[in-house]
Amino acid sequence: MTTVAETGRRLESIARPKSVVQRNLNLIVELAITQFKLKYTGSALGYVWSLLKPLMLFGIMYLVFSVLLKVSAGTKPGYADFPVQLLIGIVVWTFFAESTTLAMNAIAGAGDIIRKAYFPRWILVVASTGSALLTFAINMILVIIVTLLIGGLHLSWRSLLAPVYFVELAVLVIGLSLLLSALFVFFRDLGHIWEILSLVLFYGSAVVYPFSRIPGFLQTFAGLNPVAQILLDLRHALVAPQIPSMASSIGALVVIPIVLCVVLFFVALTVFNRLTPRFAEEL
Repeated sequence: MTTVAETGRRLESIARPKSVVQRNLNLIVELAITQFKLKYTGSALGYVWSLLKPLMLFGIMYLVFSVLLKVSAGTKPGYADFPVQLLIGIVVWTFFAESTTLAMNAIAGAGDIIRKAYFPRWILVVASTGSALLTFAINMILVIIVTLLIGGLHLSWRSLLAPVYFVELAVLVIGLSLLLSALFVFFRDLGHIWEILSLVLFYGSAVVYPFSRIPGFLQTFAGLNPVAQILLDLRHALVAPQIPSMASSIGALVVIPIVLCVVLFFVALTVFNRLTPRFAEEL
């Protein structure tokens, strides 16, 4: 069993390469892989759960929304290739939810290491996001396999925008993760609050149903949510062009969720840096 002191010495030994960038990158990779492995320690199926969990959630949601509630029935815009829309939504949401949940405890759960080893504290948060990113990469393999079997992934020039939306998602996730992890050190009730807010975001972001199902008078408000915007635009870029993009749904207001992601990132970075000196005394 690795002790806290051994972990601290290991982190310090990693933090000795030539450049700061290389040092920080090594720390992030080491911690992300370690967290990913620990998540499946003692599990009979191990890493297979990375594929099983989203696949099981996809099956349940497809049964409820497509078979029972007939969400995918009809020819309205936004209903094309609903199974693939649903799978992409679940995979993206799983990354978002897992990243923020792991990151929230990244600082609060590493008090002993923080007191025994010096390294930039934001690395703990980014590493937790990196651990979720490994799961996301495995889940994307699932998306490719399923779409090859059932069809529904339509690549075109619009697909070139998909990397832009993934970058936007990363900025949103890292910003939220930095903010949540810093505040959670001082306000432990934040864990319960975020659990409720995550549930609201899940159903308010059209993860398991087409965005077009949201009533017209609420679509503008829902479209200001960055998660909903990223999901809808990814579906538009990867699944079918007949699925309306967020720009065609709410017009010029589409810049608001994009700006929110950037503003949130810099606000979170500022808050995190200001609270960092107080972490050790609070943990």
